[in-house]
Amino acid sequence: ELCKGGFYRDVVFHRIVPLTANGQPFVIQAGDPTGTGGGGPGYWLPIEDSRLPHDFGVISMARSDDPDSNGSQIFFCLSREGTARLDGQYCSFGYAVDGADVIRAIAEVELADVAAGRPVQSPVIEDAELVPAPARTPASGRPDSRVTLEDAKKVAKPTGRVPR
Repeated sequence: ELCKGGFYRDVVFHRIVPLTANGQPFVIQAGDPTGTGGGGPGYWLPIEDSRLPHDFGVISMARSDDPDSNGSQIFFCLSREGTARLDGQYCSFGYAVDGADVIRAIAEVELADVAAGRPVQSPVIEDAELVPAPARTPASGRPDSRVTLEDAKKVAKPTGRVPR
């Protein structure tokens, strides 16, 4: 409903954590209309069970320390190694099927505050839409596929452009 109502239009990626303390790629986070990390839609939702493992390109609900505090904030995972510990703790609900290079570009923006993950210039979500998944065919799965870290590395050289 948030997506259909245009909630994410012009919302920034307010938190970018390119690496964990162990040096593993972690997450990029958006969905707060205030851009501070403390905003949301005005309500919270209970956490939902999810069996989708956190891995590069997987989209998951962000929350506070309270497991039942999901609202509008989301994050994209940057690696399985850095985000595997989130399995069962956060509700992963989808994955990117395109745009691996964009996910990587957002993760590489300059940070003003590394500890808080606050970017110097926050990348902006211009618009968001829900795209229904194609039908699953028994024994062969779905015709679409998740983006991979290898997809992001296929970009020959960076353009210097950051999505806005």
